[in-house]
Amino acid sequence: MKRVFFSVVLIILAISICAFSSISTVKKSNEMKNELERIGVLITDGKTDEAEKQLNETEKIWYKTENLFSFIVDADKIEELNVGFSMIKAHLKDKNKEHALERLRECELLLEEIAEDEKLDIKNIM
Repeated sequence: MKRVFFSVVLIILAISICAFSSISTVKKSNEMKNELERIGVLITDGKTDEAEKQLNETEKIWYKTENLFSFIVDADKIEELNVGFSMIKAHLKDKNKEHALERLRECELLLEEIAEDEKLDIKNIM
């Protein structure tokens, strides 16, 4: 009886950890995507200096989020997001709004992909 109880507890614990990681990853991905959308609005409005400041704040949030993602998300996607942030920053310094918006959109799509991959649904479970 003890073995059955122990097995049930381990299964419940494993499912709880998976659910927590999925929910937190999707939440953080959406949070980062919202931050990038705000930066996109600033760039579109021609406020590149404000966009740079907002990007610096978003990078601080990203570095905290990256710690969580490093256990769950593919390392290539994390590296691609890091490169994306650097490229956005470089384009903003050069006042190249078109390239900054393009790179920003790529990062948003990558975050959407991460959220989709980690979402709790039957497709991801199988």
